[in-house]
Amino acid sequence: MMDQMQEDNYSDDFDMQLIGNFLSFASRGDRVGLNQMLRDGISPNVQDYDKRTALHLAASEGHAPIVELLLHYRANVNLKDRWQRTPLTDARLYGYRDICRILEVNGGKDFINDQPMTVRHEQDCTEMNFDISELNTEHSSTVEQGVFGESVKVKWRGTWVIKTVIKSQIYRPVKMILSAKDNTLLRQLRHPNILQFLGSIVHREEMILITEHLPKGNLDEILTRKVRLDVPTALRYALDIARGMNYLHEHKPLPIVHNHLSPRQMLEGRHMHSNNNCDGSADFEPKIQISRYCPIRIQQLMELCTSKEPNQKPPFSSVIQILEEESSCLGRAACPVC
Repeated sequence: MMDQMQEDNYSDDFDMQLIGNFLSFASRGDRVGLNQMLRDGISPNVQDYDKRTALHLAASEGHAPIVELLLHYRANVNLKDRWQRTPLTDARLYGYRDICRILEVNGGKDFINDQPMTVRHEQDCTEMNFDISELNTEHSSTVEQGVFGESVKVKWRGTWVIKTVIKSQIYRPVKMILSAKDNTLLRQLRHPNILQFLGSIVHREEMILITEHLPKGNLDEILTRKVRLDVPTALRYALDIARGMNYLHEHKPLPIVHNHLSPRQMLEGRHMHSNNNCDGSADFEPKIQISRYCPIRIQQLMELCTSKEPNQKPPFSSVIQILEEESSCLGRAACPVC
């Protein structure tokens, strides 16, 4: 019981922006930035809202030097995330044998795969943990989430989730059904700035996606209410979105490309979350006026990101670096709009 209380308190003394920066360094393999934050006193065991630690992210991305650095600072090797996965679970999942050995030598456990399990072939894996009869539509309401379907807030086993029915013009003439492998891939995506995919249902002629519910709305609604964000808050949102996109683009063994970025798909959670739709190309049409208070470097970045020439668009890893540097120059971002 005491161990669980200690796990829950690792992040209490650090704000989420600081934790986000720390976890981003671990995910990207930035040893210098991570080491500096550890020297400055941040706990190696801080967790995001999914209880993911820097060790989880480093193990998932194959960054052995980062894993060793965190263990040097006495990171807890067996903290579980909200899905009961440890860093060793992730290292095994993505096939990083060197990291598996490092974690095992330091006492790492895999509480999921070390248990007896039944092997099921993909053709048998038609059950996606969702039964249409379990979706309770009482007190349901329509929400603005994404642009490719009609989204409704419903209850599933007592928890609010989002049910999205894919639009018919996307669903046809090619019938879109996510295979067991597709569902597994999407459910395995773990990042503070990625909306959690929970599963899919094929009901009659409808393709239904189920995702987590984030109650604070989307960026389009925020901009409608507020009209304009202050520069520090805008940079914080942009940084969170860029981190989520960079995670998808650097997914192993193959990248995941987001189809269409729009304000309606940017959801406000504990960080600004970005929805994830696979396959397609990013659309960055410039549709806003640039404030005269916007830093020159950010204006230049926006021009590059909205360029008609694909080879001029910077990778998200470069976008993150610029946003982090500009954010640090401006100081701590203001509180987001609630």
